[in-house]
Amino acid sequence: MREVWRKQAITDVLNKYDIVEDKELEALLMEYAKVALRFELASEENYEQVGNSRIAGRPDLPSSIKWPCTADGEAYTFLAQINLSELPFLPSKHWPATGILYFFLGLDEPAYNIDHQVIYYNGDLTSLALAKLPEGIEEVNADEREFVCHKITWHPHLSLPDLGEDSDVLLEEHEDIYTEVCDVSDALAGELQTWAGETQLDAYLCRNGMGELLFNTYKTPERVEQEAAESLRDGRNQYAEHLAKEVLPLLRQYKEREEQHQQAAKNWQVLFSLSSLNEVNMCWWDAGYLEFLIDVEDLKEGRFNNTYLNLATS
Repeated sequence: MREVWRKQAITDVLNKYDIVEDKELEALLMEYAKVALRFELASEENYEQVGNSRIAGRPDLPSSIKWPCTADGEAYTFLAQINLSELPFLPSKHWPATGILYFFLGLDEPAYNIDHQVIYYNGDLTSLALAKLPEGIEEVNADEREFVCHKITWHPHLSLPDLGEDSDVLLEEHEDIYTEVCDVSDALAGELQTWAGETQLDAYLCRNGMGELLFNTYKTPERVEQEAAESLRDGRNQYAEHLAKEVLPLLRQYKEREEQHQQAAKNWQVLFSLSSLNEVNMCWWDAGYLEFLIDVEDLKEGRFNNTYLNLATS
């Protein structure tokens, strides 16, 4: 069903912009365009239904799952509850077809490796009940997160990854199509909206014990040695020790298998994206996007406890 929809959607978008004769563009879309499941805000949530998909507010949790708290003892902010059985079809064959995904947010700074939790529940939905914040526990940044809970509905949408020069040509020659298939947020799956950096590599490094290499993989070991020596001369002893004892050994190991690491990083894909939604009173920095990533191998096995969260902002 997913593939039938995808092919028809490509035909429809070409017809929509009256370029059905452009066989080169059609071939590009057929090869690279994927399917995302995009949500739309429906009415404000009244909590009359249990277990339905919603944004913000309060989740419906089973007794076996407590509202998660951060290491500092504050309650994570509830962002979304997604009932996978409500989807018209799955974004790919790797996704579970049933159950509920819960997304919780901690402090959203810095904009990388953000504290969060994703919880997957695939038990008896009749055991769900509307949860409350733990008694006596404050929510992270509660004063800045007075979100308005909404029910949501799901619709399939084409999503095209960054194809380098091909994307540049698409933007130049067919801006309307580019906007329609490349700027896809508020969705399950889809492509990154990140405008800078290497988010997939960042996710891979942070979840494989190499977080100290963030923003350092482009450097050579010799450069890091030089930076450590300069820091020591400047009296920044702690930073010099950090470079010499933590960054440098990891960087040497990384460089020995750099190609394999780069390839493994490509396994990280968007799980869920959430933009700044005015109706929800939700704004991430300067109208940015939250992007939850997951290793496709974890997705296949239904493991959602090793995800990564990035904030894409201008």
